[in-house]
Amino acid sequence: MFRHTAAVAAALLSTTVPLLAADMLEGVPQTGYNWSGIYIGVGGGAGGLVHEVGIPLVDASFNGIGAEGAFGEFTVGYDHLLNERMLLGVYGTARLGGIKSELSALGGVTGDITADYGFDLIARAGYLATPETLVYVLGGYSYQHFELSSNLGVSTDWESNGFTAGFGLETALSDRLSLKGEYRYSQYGAFDLLSLGPVSIESEPSSHTFHVGLNYRFAASGPAVASGSFGPSAVNWTGFYVTGSAGGNALVHELSVPPIDTSFNGIGGEGISGSIGVGYDHEFSNGVVAGIQAGVRFASTATTLDVAGLVDGSIEADRGYDVIGRIGYKPAASTLVYALGGWTNQHFDISSNVTGSLYDWSANGVTIGAGIETAVTESIFVGAEYRYSVYQTEDVASAGILEIDPSSHTISATLKYKFN
Repeated sequence: MFRHTAAVAAALLSTTVPLLAADMLEGVPQTGYNWSGIYIGVGGGAGGLVHEVGIPLVDASFNGIGAEGAFGEFTVGYDHLLNERMLLGVYGTARLGGIKSELSALGGVTGDITADYGFDLIARAGYLATPETLVYVLGGYSYQHFELSSNLGVSTDWESNGFTAGFGLETALSDRLSLKGEYRYSQYGAFDLLSLGPVSIESEPSSHTFHVGLNYRFAASGPAVASGSFGPSAVNWTGFYVTGSAGGNALVHELSVPPIDTSFNGIGGEGISGSIGVGYDHEFSNGVVAGIQAGVRFASTATTLDVAGLVDGSIEADRGYDVIGRIGYKPAASTLVYALGGWTNQHFDISSNVTGSLYDWSANGVTIGAGIETAVTESIFVGAEYRYSVYQTEDVASAGILEIDPSSHTISATLKYKFN
């Protein structure tokens, strides 16, 4: 199923980030990086999308139909450094990808809803944690094209305007190249999927995506920030630490009915999540950092169903645990880019206001991902991180009639305190 394609895409992202750093970052500018000017960039990403489906006539809504996948991206932008540490910028992106929901029924009928291409116009405001690393918030306009198709000849497409908001980190690789990791939450306008007289079915999509990009800056239009003029000039990653994170989460349940060879990827949920954890990193002499981390997660990620305000049901992913290893490379003295992977556990609960908890279970799984982390002081670190998790199949006490395969996309801002 398509979630395995998403896993491959996420794996490629998680391995590409540190490899790019290792191959290209040996020449971080010693006289300072110039953030002002025009740039172009290429990149890609992965994430999840949820269609909230509504039937206004009966005041019913279902949030919703889930989709997941990967995409490529091209960027053109301009940044202006206001002073030594504050930056404003604007950029446009063009996206092409395959974030989709997939249905395979009775071994022959197939259909999908695909978010195939889109455009964005985004402004950002940033703060230089170090001369080479920018942390920023973003917001702006987003356009997305959708296509519904099947092998039965039923097809339609539509476009939707919306907004996007998020945060990111960008770090210098050389005097012209920089690498960014970015989270975007996008919300799009409603569209009539079906209209039959007084009955209409509407879709209102939203997405949680992680973007990694390599930017090239042209001739600078302002003075460079002096390297080492602020922030820690050198940081040793070796040591124990405590960490916390908060961000957005999209979840997709692939439902399968093996007796009739039918599957649907999927039933989607979205929400926010946070975590606390402890870990240990060891820095080697060649700039490589490796470590291990254990954490507890809390989330409000849910699939929700509401019928006329009378029936309120949900599938909720509320808490979980992780044991994660990571390995990365320092492109600058105070910045780390890394890949991660490990074990994860997630608790799920199916409930309604009529019946209470109907069924709950805990599932083990695997997590892969990537991130960027920078030191604000010798002890305090901030970062942006993406995790893609796949969980084991749950039979839902149906003796093989109904199976659920959950997967999730989580993008977080991280805060870490390292003990010296």
